Amino acid sequence: MPPRPVQILLILSLCGLSSPAQNSSHIPDDTLAEVGAGIITAGDLFERIELMPWAGKERLRTFDSSRVQALESLVAERLLASEAAERGIGFDTLMLLRLGGLEREFVRDELYRREVADSVGVSPGEMEAGVRKYALLLRVVVLRCSSELTGQELSEKIHAIATPDSVAPPGSGEGFLSRDTVTVEFGIADESLEDHAYALGPAHPVSAPYYSENLGWVVLLLVEGQTNPRYAQQDVAKQLSSVRDILRSRKARLRGREFMRSVLSPQKGVADRHLLGLLARSIYAIIMSDSDAHRSQGRFLLAPEEIDVLESDLRPDLGRELVSLPGGPFSLGTAIQAFRIEPFSSPSLGRNIFLSVLNGSVKRIVEEELLAREGYRRHLQNSPSVVHDLAAWSDNWRALMLEQSIPGDEPGEEDEMEALIENGRRIDPSYEVDVREILTDSLSEALQCVDRLTGGADMADLARRISRRPGWSGRGGESGFFHVRSYPELGIRALAADTGRLIGPVAVKGGYSVFRVLARRGTAGDGGITLDSLRRLIRPRIRYEKRRHAIDGFIAGLAQKYGVKMYYGRLQKVDISRHNMFTRRLIGFGGMMNAAPVLKPEWGWVREYLRAKHQVP
Repeated sequence: MPPRPVQILLILSLCGLSSPAQNSSHIPDDTLAEVGAGIITAGDLFERIELMPWAGKERLRTFDSSRVQALESLVAERLLASEAAERGIGFDTLMLLRLGGLEREFVRDELYRREVADSVGVSPGEMEAGVRKYALLLRVVVLRCSSELTGQELSEKIHAIATPDSVAPPGSGEGFLSRDTVTVEFGIADESLEDHAYALGPAHPVSAPYYSENLGWVVLLLVEGQTNPRYAQQDVAKQLSSVRDILRSRKARLRGREFMRSVLSPQKGVADRHLLGLLARSIYAIIMSDSDAHRSQGRFLLAPEEIDVLESDLRPDLGRELVSLPGGPFSLGTAIQAFRIEPFSSPSLGRNIFLSVLNGSVKRIVEEELLAREGYRRHLQNSPSVVHDLAAWSDNWRALMLEQSIPGDEPGEEDEMEALIENGRRIDPSYEVDVREILTDSLSEALQCVDRLTGGADMADLARRISRRPGWSGRGGESGFFHVRSYPELGIRALAADTGRLIGPVAVKGGYSVFRVLARRGTAGDGGITLDSLRRLIRPRIRYEKRRHAIDGFIAGLAQKYGVKMYYGRLQKVDISRHNMFTRRLIGFGGMMNAAPVLKPEWGWVREYLRAKHQVP
């Protein structure tokens, strides 16, 4: 089990966004933000951007700002989750089923920690023996024999053999099965092989025959020993840590097996054959929809993200009893959630093998359910670690659900025009326009010009008298043909408008412009793109930005509603590395999942929040 992130205590620093409703007199010293009645700690931020990827932290230039943005994003998630809970979002049957499955995993993991991980220790003598083994890398010849007697005879004869390469080649004697040369290091899965190999030495290079569960009767011959490269590259502290981890892991496996037997041995479950067959057919159909895409490392895999599809296929049956257990029914829907943590895979799509593998998977899931129930019997669902972990995932899921429901305004004509002007340099340089313009210093003056022009005034005469555009005003406001790129505020609008149309007033560099399109010319060449092509390129981005603006404004409103205070000064002391990594978390008694939810970038709301505060009289 990976260690839980350490929460880092920080010196109090009161700075950042605040709400007068907040009371900070009794918050922990490692608090980075207050959101409503809750807090965000250094440990919360650590597990979201240290254990999982976060863009920007890998670059020194953006490292500090990326931590600020991460904190603001985590605050946004909490705000959205609080509002989702108030609106009853994320409390539907399917979401509660998924959260229940997740809670079971955390309860089982907490049971493992208390009964296994925290109960194993390593003595000084075990450490000393482990360090001696860890320092050496051994090459040994493994001689497999048909019986203990054959092994004993072979062991007695080996002393007379000159070189290991000449030891019992295949077919050299009755009862001899095979000869292999292997490398043995401290920590390998076969502890029996390890113990017998490290018992060898220059004075006793040959072992007596011993029985291996994996290999049968075995005799070992030491070829050579050398310093373990991993040991040599580590300092003493790291060497001791590596040895301790190996010894604890081995003891934990033994302790875990013993504890599982004590919980599972009196239990018995009976599966519903019809429902099990229905599950098999649904999984098989998903994999067979594209068997090549589902093949990985020689097995056919049902990916965790496809559990949603499985749930949809079996939705009418999710509440039915898949396995009858002494403590109550185990539903199909609950069983399916376990595949998110331990993905189902089969080495073959042949009917008998596939069904056999699924049967074994369901049996394992039932065993894990019984262990989880033991944890519930001890009320471990109320332990701080389970409550914290479940809250992190439920907040993330509910925040995403609420955000998806926030309506975004459709981009208008002016939104599109502003984006076209912003990207005007990409327009092909062959496009030119000719306009007649009146440039004024103020919006009110420009509006007066529009009134006079619509009333019948001569635009050329008016331009000569009041337009502020040098050169053009002397020609009655006529520009002559110019490249659209030269004056994109005018050129793009003119290129998109009908000839003769009066446009404005529009804000341009130097004031406010009212103009009429006189002519256009040009055909797209190799130097840029057409106006229509540019429109198609920018429309998705405009929609995204409009929706982003709507979401930022919504979150800013939630910050006003619930109250927010952030302690930016404390971020400097949060020990976050600049390495991006994707960390997986082992679940006690079996399974693996992401160490934490991936944090969604959500810091644009702060600007909207501050703007709203400054606008309040």
